[in-house]
Amino acid sequence: MKKQIILNIRRDDVRVAVREDGELTQFYIERGSVVSSVGNIIKGRIESIREELKAAFVDIGENEAGFLPLKDLYVSIPDKKNIDIGREIIVQVKKEAYGTKGARLTTFIAIPGRYLVLLPLRKLVGISRNIRDKKDRKKIQIVAEKIRPKNMGLIIRTVASGKTLRNLKAELSGLLKVWQGIKWKYRVESAPVLLWKEEDLPIKITRDLLDDSVVELIIDSKKDYKKIIEYLSVRKSVLLDRIKLYEESIPIFTHYGVEQEMRKIFRRKIWLKSGGYIVIDKTEALTVFDVNTGKYRGSKKTEEMIFKTNSEAASEIARQLRLRDIGGIIVIDFIDMKDMRKEKILITRFRAYLASDKARFKITPNLSPYGLLEMTRERVRRSISKRFIEPCPYCEGKGHVLSPPYLFSKFTSWVEKKEDSLKNTKVRILANPRVANYFETEGRDSLEHFCQSNRMHIEVVGKEDQPIESVEIITLKNDETITEEI
Repeated sequence: MKKQIILNIRRDDVRVAVREDGELTQFYIERGSVVSSVGNIIKGRIESIREELKAAFVDIGENEAGFLPLKDLYVSIPDKKNIDIGREIIVQVKKEAYGTKGARLTTFIAIPGRYLVLLPLRKLVGISRNIRDKKDRKKIQIVAEKIRPKNMGLIIRTVASGKTLRNLKAELSGLLKVWQGIKWKYRVESAPVLLWKEEDLPIKITRDLLDDSVVELIIDSKKDYKKIIEYLSVRKSVLLDRIKLYEESIPIFTHYGVEQEMRKIFRRKIWLKSGGYIVIDKTEALTVFDVNTGKYRGSKKTEEMIFKTNSEAASEIARQLRLRDIGGIIVIDFIDMKDMRKEKILITRFRAYLASDKARFKITPNLSPYGLLEMTRERVRRSISKRFIEPCPYCEGKGHVLSPPYLFSKFTSWVEKKEDSLKNTKVRILANPRVANYFETEGRDSLEHFCQSNRMHIEVVGKEDQPIESVEIITLKNDETITEEI
């Protein structure tokens, strides 16, 4: 499998695309105003205990209190049923806040490095499941036990395989210093307060995803390119030559075809090579994938054709789960098969397709009598659809429209693509008042930057009859008027 990582760094957001064998499999985005809190370590204060939920609610300085399951409380607390309200506690964000639900928390702290993850409050050694060779696992287990700090634990990451004892000890020393700093800040600061912040997305992606399977990591920011090179150089990484700086005039996502692939993320229907298709429906409680034979025009639906369609669907569904970051309960309605042996093969293949998924998941061992496969997948951050689309105000939530942030992102791509031809021009943006308001508030800094750097004038006009999903752009230059729509 050939993996390619593409990083697009903008003033307002960082976008990351991961492609495997030419197909988009993962997409991340962090906006300047909405940075993921997953991994952050916080000194919080217990607000309440809910026995019926077997959980505590913790003030972590956000709008909603964090949700801490009692089973995730550190074992040094002797009586979990009689925790004092107001008690200060160290927690780590496990999952982002979602809707009206606060962030999911844990007290089992994990401090990640490139080769190791330090578990300062747990006495165990874990080894990445991607290190499959039994001899390698045994060697790594012995090394890990040698360097494991007293009364602490370690997780050995995939890229640690083949590293010297000296490399691992050097990184462990740095992680222990981070933990000492966290403990010091915990003693002197009042709750709620951030004790340690997870790395910025470019470094986090490099740390967590760059391994031997990655052919190249391409980034279009010279500043962040230097940061990544420095990060890997300090760790004496052999993958330095795989980091590439993109300096072409065409926007990086356009050049590599990512913009076109991203449009498919929001489609309800996905066609398969065999002529079959998948329909994706999402409710509050679950996500349903419905597999259909589609354009097949044979005289009869043979068992071989059904098995082929189901197998293609299993591969595509595994990709969509990662790409859209779908979590919770998932039901897959495969086409009914009569051969029980082929059902077993299908489920085995589906598990294999999910092998590279870092999210935890559980799959039922068999299809139901109606051809349904049930599974659960952990949700760590908001799904891509939640970031880019939102309930439509014109159909009372029955459908979705592209969100103002996404339309602004498309406008930014439009400016980057036409940067040379936009110098000394006047650009009028006609948008639905709701979208126009976003451009003038959240997008103000970027618009001013475009005006200064390209000597252009941008005017945003709210237009009541403008569809909420599109933006009309009128460019005025040398008495010539050009109208475009995004």
